Amino acid sequence: MARINRDKKSSSSKRAKKKSGNLLAVVIMSTVAVLFGLIIYTFVTVSSEIIPRDKETLCRIDGQYNKHIILLDVTGVYSLIQHKTIRQAIENNVADLAVDEQLQLHFITSSVSDVVQPLMKVCNPGQGEDVDAFFGNANMIKKKWEEKLFRPLNEILTEFDSANTVAAKSPIFETIQMINNQSIKRSEEGTKTRFTIISDFIQHSDDYSFFKNNIENFWRSNYQHKVYTELKDVEMQLLFVRRDGREKYLGKIYLDFWKEYFTKSGSEKVIIKRIEG
Repeated sequence: MARINRDKKSSSSKRAKKKSGNLLAVVIMSTVAVLFGLIIYTFVTVSSEIIPRDKETLCRIDGQYNKHIILLDVTGVYSLIQHKTIRQAIENNVADLAVDEQLQLHFITSSVSDVVQPLMKVCNPGQGEDVDAFFGNANMIKKKWEEKLFRPLNEILTEFDSANTVAAKSPIFETIQMINNQSIKRSEEGTKTRFTIISDFIQHSDDYSFFKNNIENFWRSNYQHKVYTELKDVEMQLLFVRRDGREKYLGKIYLDFWKEYFTKSGSEKVIIKRIEG
């Protein structure tokens, strides 16, 4: 009888262990299934949020991105320290780009064409530091940043550093107006724009020249109506460059004039700084 009881207990123990083992297996399989489901859900969710981008500019095809336009005056000669400071200012602005924010780089030259094409137009893809290794390739993104943004910018600035010519004209108002109409005003609704201008801000064209016209009469001239352009809510950063023998154009009357010009154009913020040298 005792042996029968022992056999019954042993059999019950085996069934209990088997049941327990089956339960554990069910729990493990269920857990794996849940985790797998979460991974698939996350992957699908992330994939559905990926916005198609232009292969050349890296910008969102839907146009939903902010802009930072940099306009550099190349109508005059700069000193060595000015070249270095200008390069540093541009590189700092590029480093400050938000992910997906578009950089446009333009030059002020002696003339303004009907169609203003930027030397660079590319959106910041990031440098890969914030990319989830499971869902993105950080090295690939960093490579895009190097090839599409940093390297072309460096080539343009290197060519600028070697330039040593003085242009016959400097149509600053006209260039600003053209860029505004062909780029800023064509932005998607809700686009925020930063506009950085690096120049001596000495307007000199056939229609109007600071060398010939009294700046105090600008607001009473027909010319001010001709070059008026609406820069509503555009954040302006004006980086003034000194010219030998023309320091008066850095005086209060001219700094106040340019601030008033952009404020009357609708700019939400006008920051004025001076380039060293």
